[in-house]
Amino acid sequence: MAKKIADALEVSTDSLIYGSDEQIINNKLNDEELLQLFNKVQQLSDEDVTSVKAMLKAFVFQKDIQKQLA
Repeated sequence: MAKKIADALEVSTDSLIYGSDEQIINNKLNDEELLQLFNKVQQLSDEDVTSVKAMLKAFVFQKDIQKQLA
């Protein structure tokens, strides 16, 4: 039934059930400032987005190592 409704609305069943990707992200990301930053990052050049991702990965890696050593 859900598949038929999704087909009629020309959306995926995931979108029908869970909402759009943006709605899913907004629901999971409770920090408004962080959400705004992610939205701004999406407007940057591909090179800048790659740099932001690298910085985030490095920060998370550092925190993971600190947890392991604690």
